[in-house]
Amino acid sequence: MKDARGRTNLERMEKGLAPLGSDGKPINLHHMTQRNESSIAEVTQTFHKENSKIIHINPNTIPSGINRNEFDKWRKDYWKHRVSDFK
Repeated sequence: MKDARGRTNLERMEKGLAPLGSDGKPINLHHMTQRNESSIAEVTQTFHKENSKIIHINPNTIPSGINRNEFDKWRKDYWKHRVSDFK
């Protein structure tokens, strides 16, 4: 599968971008307990949206436990490292 720019999933990951899932959209990294230190699951964007109420324990009544700036950097590094599992 290639993205709109013609990049393969491996090329996307090497640049720190999420690979495309079976739904053709970037894979989401989901914090299992909605905190920085929680386990991460790789899920399709479709799964993440369709199961939002089930997989998000915080109904937005309290602030998120995730530092988004830190997570954005971590996510790029995650994909750059994760690509080595496929080479």
